Amino acid sequence: MDIKRFLDLRFLGFLFLTLDGRIKRKTWWFSQIFLVVVGILILIPIGSVLEALDWGDPEIERFVQFFVLIISFLGVFLDSKRLQDRSINGLVAIIPYVLSVPYQFGLIPENILKGYVLVVLVARVYIFINAGFMKGDEGENKFGPEPNH
Repeated sequence: MDIKRFLDLRFLGFLFLTLDGRIKRKTWWFSQIFLVVVGILILIPIGSVLEALDWGDPEIERFVQFFVLIISFLGVFLDSKRLQDRSINGLVAIIPYVLSVPYQFGLIPENILKGYVLVVLVARVYIFINAGFMKGDEGENKFGPEPNH
């Protein structure tokens, strides 16, 4: 993949801010790595500043959880495009994200927590396998032309 194209703001906008279109597996993998690296590069200095400002561990933990939700939200756009490359409606990518929000904030009752986590995990694994390992459709499908990126 051409790194110049990957760092183009229009291309990044397409990757992380739209649910339309299709991307190849290689682009998906590079984009996932990009999200992790950028997340770490942002989180480490912010965490240090929050600690220097005397934020307690619970507040820092909540901030980190919120930040992870934001990064995960950006990943939904990538997953959506990969699923669409396999003729699967990209809105399926939203399911584990939406289910993760109440879990992250401790809103799930203890008596259903294990089952809830299992459902989220199964949905996430289904998307991960389809996005990261399964070949996309050749030629045009209902979500657009075959991606060249």
